[in-house]
Amino acid sequence: MDKSTVSSDEQRQHHARPYDHPSNSRFIGDLNPEASLVAEHDPGSGNRDRHDVGIWVGRHTYDARHDHDQRKRESVGANSPERENLIGGEEQNPPSAIMNTQDRDSLIDIYFERLNPLLPIVDEATFRNTERKPQLLVYAMCLVVSRDQKARRYLRFLESPEPLTQRAFASRVYASLRWGVQMGRERDKINLIQILALMSLYSEGPEGTVDSSMHLSQAIHHGQTIGLHLGRSSGHGGSQTRLFWALWVLSNFNASLNGRPRQILDLDIGLKLDEAYEISAPGTRILLAISQLLTRIIGLYQPTAALDIMGIEEDYESFENILDRCGAWDLESNAITSLEIYYHGVAIISHRARATSRPLLPTPSSLRQELSALQIVTILRHVSPKNLVPLPLIPYGISLAVSTFYNQLRSARSHIKRIAAREHIDSCVQALEQLSEWSQPAKNMALLGRKALDQVAAVTISPELRRTSRLHAGPAEWRPAGPPHHQIDQAGLQQHNASASLAGQQPHPDGGLSGFDIAYDELMDMDAVFGDFLNMNLPDFGLPFQ
Repeated sequence: MDKSTVSSDEQRQHHARPYDHPSNSRFIGDLNPEASLVAEHDPGSGNRDRHDVGIWVGRHTYDARHDHDQRKRESVGANSPERENLIGGEEQNPPSAIMNTQDRDSLIDIYFERLNPLLPIVDEATFRNTERKPQLLVYAMCLVVSRDQKARRYLRFLESPEPLTQRAFASRVYASLRWGVQMGRERDKINLIQILALMSLYSEGPEGTVDSSMHLSQAIHHGQTIGLHLGRSSGHGGSQTRLFWALWVLSNFNASLNGRPRQILDLDIGLKLDEAYEISAPGTRILLAISQLLTRIIGLYQPTAALDIMGIEEDYESFENILDRCGAWDLESNAITSLEIYYHGVAIISHRARATSRPLLPTPSSLRQELSALQIVTILRHVSPKNLVPLPLIPYGISLAVSTFYNQLRSARSHIKRIAAREHIDSCVQALEQLSEWSQPAKNMALLGRKALDQVAAVTISPELRRTSRLHAGPAEWRPAGPPHHQIDQAGLQQHNASASLAGQQPHPDGGLSGFDIAYDELMDMDAVFGDFLNMNLPDFGLPFQ
């Protein structure tokens, strides 16, 4: 076949293939705040076709042998023949996560106060009226609520009188949960669905997002097995219907956060969304409304998306209108603020900027993107991130704001806009650093954002660096996101300006951004992450996962 006759579809499939073996590669969807940063510095992600929905990134195999046996154990079904092999080894001794009754009950109370009004995975009346509480379900609820500020003093086990850190407590509870699920310790399908759905809200380590998505897939699978999507839950007071719509919300969120296809399609649902609003609390109604918007937005990032459609330009509901429609103005203020951050994060990805050599005229979706990022920064100036509801949608929304401001920093022609963008990035990074104790994606994004700020400072101080052109840079290589090559603090900047004055040079009032070369190669690894949006699925590029 002549090369000139190869179809664009075949070319697209060729470019979409991972350059490395699938076991050594990871897919990052275009809804990821980090996707474009990876794109420019990974040798296997070059020559992307504009139809692509993401990039394949080569991954180091440092942990391949170490994780082989563990991954094999995790893939074994609870009722499979291989289960017996697990029992014969180290799995005989499950991780201990025994809490005293008072601490456990306090965590459960906080869960129902803070989380369940938004995402009703567990029916409170049913749970309270059950004399013998399902142990794994209790652990799963404690796992999710352990990230709440109110829960900190209850994060301890019987042998640890002093409270543990949020990360240490959650890691131990999660290990115990995984063991229990793998051993098939919970046979009730509804309880198992609830446990897996709660586990999907937790992410730990470099494979955390993969495990999170897998837990949700299993929860949805079991839900479909018993017909949750068909409305066969009469006699349960609507609790199972609310559970299904919670899974639907998580399915849409997982598509954006983890770059996976939606696992619950509207055509497969035998329930009416309008009825879900009627039986749900105000906070849940808001999440349903945002998820409806997200369903439309995800279409912009699918393989069949039209290239000439840049965003959702019409009929986009405002957050205030959603509050009115859902009767949610009396909802607790921190809950409203948390949902507003998620709303604006979703609004940011309602515009999908595509690579172009010429500036584009503003559109409703591009203006919405910019204003939503600004609104997130405004919120963070008045509300401590630690007081927000500890769901992964919070760091996701803030990370999308970082990505938006970084693009402004790199592309804006206005010096004032660049200065403001740098300040906004710093505000968002500080918020992510506060959330990093319990959120691995927040920690990753905070490290990347801080590195971007340090590298911008290095560029603005050194005229030699500002003159560095991308044309003279070597072939693109992925550099670990460790400490930047040029650590520049505020004192160093002041000293530089003072020296410049003594030398007869005028210090830059904008911190040197007026001479900032947007083609500077030290920022290329930032570009590969912050350009496209959606999936927080980070490759292994040297971040200190813990």
